[in-house]
Amino acid sequence: MKAEMDKAKTNIEIFGELVGGSEIIDLTHTLEPLMPAWPTQARFGSVVYDSYDYGGAALHSMITMSEHTGTHIDAPRHFIKGGRAVDELSPKTVMGRGVHIDALGTAEKGLLETEALRAFEKQNGKIRKGDIVMFRFGWDKKYALQPDSGEYLKNWPGLSKEAAEFLAEREIAAVGCDALAIDAFGSQSNAAHYVLLGRGIPVIENIANLDKLPVFSFVIGLPNKFKDGSGSPIRLIAFI
Repeated sequence: MKAEMDKAKTNIEIFGELVGGSEIIDLTHTLEPLMPAWPTQARFGSVVYDSYDYGGAALHSMITMSEHTGTHIDAPRHFIKGGRAVDELSPKTVMGRGVHIDALGTAEKGLLETEALRAFEKQNGKIRKGDIVMFRFGWDKKYALQPDSGEYLKNWPGLSKEAAEFLAEREIAAVGCDALAIDAFGSQSNAAHYVLLGRGIPVIENIANLDKLPVFSFVIGLPNKFKDGSGSPIRLIAFI
């Protein structure tokens, strides 16, 4: 028993040293009024319900928003009837090696194909089981509050069905991008969503600051535990 306790203590200390010695990159957009949102989804809102400025003992607000607000995770249930809800995802779902793939050359409304993934692997090594793969289309540079969010809300690129199948075969833990969706703007089939979520692989969208990451990092993301939720805002960070 003592040996097990000593080992646990050592692991905790090692983890603490690694965290303390790493730079943390916040990959999350701030939740705030007027943030961009898809037209069919609820807007973010915040109403002060109590405040010391009004004679109350403390400050607190009521928050309203879509499950898919800001930097968020799509649970399989988002597109797959009977798929896992967000509260059924393991806390470890978004904990692991982050893989940052530069997809800046993808055309507007274009699709990143399997060839780009093979080229990435040839240069950097294979995408592995349990990786969190994140595509930088450069779309977060268009991110802006309304009424200036028009460019962010249209024409983004996405992942082809074949590229999604390639990643699913690699048994990655999650996939993400810096645009509003993993399927390209205007997609009628939502093929990447169906492939990935159909294989139980959650999708993270509206990621920020991917340009600050090296190719590999350690990523942690924790969504809210909404009962039967189709998704949730997520606080996503990377250790480099």
